[in-house]
Amino acid sequence: MVSVALNFGFSLAVTDAGMVFSCGYSEDGALGHGLLESEVLPRRIQALAKTERRFVAVAAGYHHALALTDTGLVYGWGEGVANGDGQDQHTPQLVAALVGERVTLMYAQDHCSCAVTKDGELYTWGRGGSQLGHGDARMQPTPPKRVEALSHVKVAAVTICSTHALAANTDGVVWGVEERAAIRLGDAHGPPGNTVVLPTPIPNIRVRTHP
Repeated sequence: MVSVALNFGFSLAVTDAGMVFSCGYSEDGALGHGLLESEVLPRRIQALAKTERRFVAVAAGYHHALALTDTGLVYGWGEGVANGDGQDQHTPQLVAALVGERVTLMYAQDHCSCAVTKDGELYTWGRGGSQLGHGDARMQPTPPKRVEALSHVKVAAVTICSTHALAANTDGVVWGVEERAAIRLGDAHGPPGNTVVLPTPIPNIRVRTHP
């Protein structure tokens, strides 16, 4: 196995041969098998197998999932608000809005998703959310939208959830966004009730990111 992911009652795994397996509960079609039935044992996702593409990574949200190919294409399924399609999908569908962007990194959590391209551009989508980084608290179910506030930054790492998000550039500088930022983003000097709607550098923090 070269990549694994899990969330609310289900798990995903990718083999070194590029095959994607899932098991667990299939709320909103999160397993990608076309049915809402649970799977006790890992089962290969046939809709991805039929693409004849090699997959290298998976990500799991609350009721949705993503899979990344070795050529930078993203497939999504499950809950429509965060799978990149906008509609509930019981089998994986290509996230059309990211075709041509060559995604190298993706992450999913709760009802949100994000992707980073080879040029370090960050895209987010899902149930809003100031944590999406677009300057407001509106949902962005589709299409995935670039975080323009970080257009001057080459993003190298990212994580997101239903309340906040973090992104780091190649130099290890960390940006954060969301409500009650003084608590969640580690800024002891900020008012605890503040909401940060655009990515803001977090002082005194550096992380090591992979090139």
